[in-house]
Amino acid sequence: MERILNWRKGLFDSNYQVFENAYLKFSINFSSLKNSAIATTQQGIYLLRSDGYSNPETKIFNSNHEVLATIKYDWLAFKAKIIFANGENFDWSFQNSWLSRWSLNNHTDKQIIYNSSSSTGLIHSNIDDDILIFVGLFIREYYTRIIYAMVLIVIFMSFMRNVF
Repeated sequence: MERILNWRKGLFDSNYQVFENAYLKFSINFSSLKNSAIATTQQGIYLLRSDGYSNPETKIFNSNHEVLATIKYDWLAFKAKIIFANGENFDWSFQNSWLSRWSLNNHTDKQIIYNSSSSTGLIHSNIDDDILIFVGLFIREYYTRIIYAMVLIVIFMSFMRNVF
């Protein structure tokens, strides 16, 4: 059963809304300065909280403060691994050099493919799992913020070099 979902976010904010058949399925609201978010679905509310710089990871909590999964990032390869409490593992990675297509899969029977175009996109999924779907969007935003920070640092360094 393939599901096709639409997502959108504001041009200058990091809040995502995901729609299925023109109905709001869930939303993700990001913290402004931290890589943390709150996902609101029809099944519940989830907190995604990131910690660490040298070995970063994000924990996904349900409304009872139980850890459902952990996301571990590989900054150099722009990849991530999602490890659920039940032992199920998923790999997340970009699929093209423009960073507009990425996927999340367990390499057996579950796969989600994401496409983006500026502030909108499509999600093709063969499973009905909102947590996996919003995790894929969260990781994309995580890496997008890192890329923006790196660009700002390069601009700042070139500006400072010209000043002195």
